[in-house]
Amino acid sequence: MWQVIGQTKLIDSLRRSLADGRLAHAYLFVGPQHVGKMTLAITLAQALNCLAEDKPCGECPPCRRIASGKYSDVQVIGRADKPVGSRQSAVRGAGDYRLLTIDYRLSKEISIDQIREMQHNVSLKPYEGDQRLIIIDGAEHMSEEAANSLLKTLEEPPPSTTFILLAADEGSLLPTIVSRCQRLKLSPQPVGPLTQALMERWGTPSERADLLARLCHGCIGWAIRAIHNEEALAKRSEHLDSLISLSRGDVSERFAVAAQLATQFGKDRASVVERLELWLTWWQDLLLVKNGCGEFITNIDRREALQEAATQYSLSAIGGMLQSIRETTQQLEQNANPRLALEVLMLNIPLEREAIYA
Repeated sequence: MWQVIGQTKLIDSLRRSLADGRLAHAYLFVGPQHVGKMTLAITLAQALNCLAEDKPCGECPPCRRIASGKYSDVQVIGRADKPVGSRQSAVRGAGDYRLLTIDYRLSKEISIDQIREMQHNVSLKPYEGDQRLIIIDGAEHMSEEAANSLLKTLEEPPPSTTFILLAADEGSLLPTIVSRCQRLKLSPQPVGPLTQALMERWGTPSERADLLARLCHGCIGWAIRAIHNEEALAKRSEHLDSLISLSRGDVSERFAVAAQLATQFGKDRASVVERLELWLTWWQDLLLVKNGCGEFITNIDRREALQEAATQYSLSAIGGMLQSIRETTQQLEQNANPRLALEVLMLNIPLEREAIYA
């Protein structure tokens, strides 16, 4: 059973290649984060090693071991967790000693050492089955040395080995690497099928399934993680409340938030970009409600607040804010001064009281 939601044409193509024995030596799965790239790669690994007639069955020993990450011939390479510092805290009790806590953060890149270790592994025969599969998660994060080293392997691929590169930003990959892979693009899926899948496969109540299907923007991996993660939804609610309060706040309050986000950006860029993406959905929803298209909004649990807020803004004010968020996100990606960019964004948030002239 192929576990990926949707992506029917892509799965049919892989099935035909498997049946005909024409599987490529290297694939590039392209798509946004949480769209299902890793799920598809693991399912393909199962199909390559499955013992059943209808592959993959998900039940035979190889399928189970691959799903649990214990199959020696399936190797996943990604940015490794590395220690970035430590802190000591006194622990009182029988005696006085210190507990060392190490903080970890995802590495910025996939290193040359990781690729070299993989190259050594593929030089050996598969251990458990007939096929070895190498999955490179976040392939666009390979260092220059790692990418060039991988290129040599792709130019002269070892027998009985299939490579799968997963990337959200294929533009950051070497064109020569892309050219040596069969490219398959995974697209975000519609709300309806995702809602149905969340209800049927994961037993999610209908209202919550509908909300998660909209919030994940077609990438069900995010929704699956959020099913049992109340903290993620609570943080989202907190960030939306903060945004709404900013439309009523003064300049000092806005600049304080800009300073906080700029500091956070220096430690965790992704979290700030994620916050801006959430803000973007709010203003997009306002635009939809303002134009009488409320059935298409993302934040359906905030429908009443959106309907009320939409009366407070003109279409030009909403459109201007959407443009400001997009420009700020682009500036941050281009390494602009984060505090300056965020302060300009804060100044561009229209005040509710200004909307009475709409």
